[in-house]
Amino acid sequence: MPRGPDPDNWFGDQDPDERRPSDAPPDDTGTQADDWLDDEPAGREPRPSWTPTIDRRMVTIGISLIAVLIAGLAAAGVFSSGGKPATISTPSLTTTAQTTTAKTTTAQHVPAPTTTLKPGDKGAQVAVLQGALAKLGFSSGKADGVYGPATTNAVKRFQQSAGLTADGIVGPATLRALGKALNNA
Repeated sequence: MPRGPDPDNWFGDQDPDERRPSDAPPDDTGTQADDWLDDEPAGREPRPSWTPTIDRRMVTIGISLIAVLIAGLAAAGVFSSGGKPATISTPSLTTTAQTTTAKTTTAQHVPAPTTTLKPGDKGAQVAVLQGALAKLGFSSGKADGVYGPATTNAVKRFQQSAGLTADGIVGPATLRALGKALNNA
């Protein structure tokens, strides 16, 4: 009794004549190749390697979103050029509020140095001198506590304005003039 192929025997050998339909062309070995193993059906060009990862629905959705975005921007007037921008007038109430501001000024007392100073000195008393000269309008730059050429020039300018000998040294007469000028400032 002839038996047909066992449907549960997937890997069993079959007679080549049983596998090949009568109208299928034989392959190189004389049997038809299994079509389900091929990536592409016969007669079609193979797809590029990136195409299996792209779903046509996703492409369609992406193109639709871009079209909606462009339409929205066009409706908003982003792509229009020239022309005068539309003005929208809205009625508004104008109110005037009066505010008074009390300006409080506190005179910051800047002390005069307490010791005599000369070019080359350094320290807190030189910084006090530099601050006092800046307060009086004879700035020597940054109050860095170094009695350098800029401080010497500022002291000379102050001494000239106070009617003193402009030697650039802060002696007793210059100290008194600085104190008096700071009290009047």
